[in-house]
Amino acid sequence: MAAFCSALAALASPSLRGEAVTLTNGAQVRALTQAEAARQLPVKLRGVVLDRAAPHEHAVVLADSTGGVYLLAKVNLFAPFQRGDLLEVAGVTDPGEFAPIVRATTARKAGTAAIPPPRPVSYQELITGALDAQWVELTGVVRRYINPAPGSDVWRLLLAADGGVVPIRGSTRRDPQIVEDAEVNVQALCFYQFNQKRQVLTPVLSVPSGVPVRVVKPAPANPFDAPVRSANSLLQYSPDLPNGHRVHVRGIVTHAQPGSLVWIRDQSSGLRVHAAQREDLKPGDRIDVLGFPAYGSYSPMLEEAIFRKTGPAQPPAPLFLTNAVSAFDHEDDLIETEAMLMEIQPVLEGFVLTFERDGTVFKGILKHPANKRTLPDWQAGSRVRITGICQVIHDDPRPLMGIWQPQSFQIFLRSAEDLIVLETPSWWTPRRIIYLLAAASAGLLLAVGVLTLASRHRLEAQARHRAMAEAEFGAILAERNRVAREIHDTLAQGLAATSVQLRLAKKMAASDPDSLNHHLDLAQQLVGESLEEARNSIWNMRSQVLETSDLAGALNGILKHMAEGSDVHTDVEVTGRVRRLAPVIENNLLRVGQEAITNAIRHARAREIKVTLDFGERQFHLSVRDDGQGFDPDKPPANKSGFGLVGMRERAAELKGELIIHSAAGQGTEISLLVPLSGE
Repeated sequence: MAAFCSALAALASPSLRGEAVTLTNGAQVRALTQAEAARQLPVKLRGVVLDRAAPHEHAVVLADSTGGVYLLAKVNLFAPFQRGDLLEVAGVTDPGEFAPIVRATTARKAGTAAIPPPRPVSYQELITGALDAQWVELTGVVRRYINPAPGSDVWRLLLAADGGVVPIRGSTRRDPQIVEDAEVNVQALCFYQFNQKRQVLTPVLSVPSGVPVRVVKPAPANPFDAPVRSANSLLQYSPDLPNGHRVHVRGIVTHAQPGSLVWIRDQSSGLRVHAAQREDLKPGDRIDVLGFPAYGSYSPMLEEAIFRKTGPAQPPAPLFLTNAVSAFDHEDDLIETEAMLMEIQPVLEGFVLTFERDGTVFKGILKHPANKRTLPDWQAGSRVRITGICQVIHDDPRPLMGIWQPQSFQIFLRSAEDLIVLETPSWWTPRRIIYLLAAASAGLLLAVGVLTLASRHRLEAQARHRAMAEAEFGAILAERNRVAREIHDTLAQGLAATSVQLRLAKKMAASDPDSLNHHLDLAQQLVGESLEEARNSIWNMRSQVLETSDLAGALNGILKHMAEGSDVHTDVEVTGRVRRLAPVIENNLLRVGQEAITNAIRHARAREIKVTLDFGERQFHLSVRDDGQGFDPDKPPANKSGFGLVGMRERAAELKGELIIHSAAGQGTEISLLVPLSGE
């Protein structure tokens, strides 16, 4: 026996062993996993056609002794076959969109066979998803019958069975007794509506063509003759099992939404009714209602209901609530209470209002009328009277058993007239007080800010005045230094040159009278030039020599004047693209070159002096080189060239240049000045 069971298990799941075993019954196909069915295992089945399936002529449901299985072909393979035909089918497995199926490649009719008896099932078995393509039987009460759409012969009905509702579809001619509240027996193929994750959404039973829906118990001939029940009696304890049929309730309309909801009040309480009828109802209409009891959030309601008017009545007066807690005893009834309007919040379909009474906060819902979407003239903080339908909110977990006490509710306002302002808020509302305090605080902060800003401006002005004074003092010092440099570089140098010419004139006075006059003429010329340079320095103008010549010519002239009458050999070399520079640059370069030439002739006792000017694109290079006695740049001779070196360094700094001095005792001197020309 154990060996037989092992062999049967291996046959039921051949893919688990990795062998291409041919499957021979529907149970083996249904036992496959999605991955196993995707391996396209070979299948050979023999069974009876239960019905055609979608897509038409490409699919059928075949049943053997183990149950049903869905067959699908790429071509219209099943067009010749009908319900009851005995087929021999070959194909391969496929995972399908929900359950494993067979993709048929060949089908041969082997005769006809009897349809096997359907399997009786419950609603709980149907919703598991395990009965796909199975031939089943279900008994229940018709909740709604839907006639075929124009151009179609497929009807639909909703069947209540075992606490659930199952959609049924078929095309067999309708039995006139199949109406709402009739108890029927359905034999059908079970299919499923599912999502992309292959999960069941709802079962759908498809009745094959020619299979009748059998009426077990007809609906009452005149359903409104049924005994009238009170709203409070619905879903109360009864020793008898409920039969799932409609109940008859009578009441007066408190509010209605055509095609959707109706609220009524009978002698016991309010009741919510779901009805698809679009007949216009007004508060005060007396109606009879037939509907199926269902669970609401706190109180029962009626679903799939129909109603009829029986006459007019006085519109029900709202029940006035003296405290908010008593609202829980009047769900779905018309109530009225007074409260404080705390907040008005517009939403997509209307307004959500927040109320407060005796420490209890609750909501009010007002939907937009079809022709009006403006906010009524309401103000938060007003004392108001609210009228509307009480709705208990299911926002807390219910206890497993016993009494459940809800914690919150809301009022559904039928129109804007359901809210009456009894007292408008005082001008001194908390919000306005907060606004005033905020404004006062803002004003105080603004005043503090203004004072702080004024103090800062005063301090900044004082700082500017102090900086201006310091700058003025610095300018005075700089001007003093400039004048000192100018006097040294003009008057002092000119007087030095004049002194040289006078000494030469004195030397030549006895031996060569002609040379005497020449040197005196040169001395007189040098004195005149010194006076002119002094005037230019005073007025901070460009040197006179630069007004009549460029920098190279000016230095060349200075060199010839200083060396004339001596045996000093001079040379001026100019390289690069010769051009005029900014006046301040040329003036400082001239003074540095003049100082270097004067030092070479006057102090160094040089025999050769060479001046080089290199006009680079980014940098100007001035070089004065001699073969004189030289000196130590770190310790220049006292009272000789110290002031001149200081002046040259200051002029180099003013030009943001670099002054380089190469000199040593007995080895001559080279003074170089490098000046950037980025702004030229």
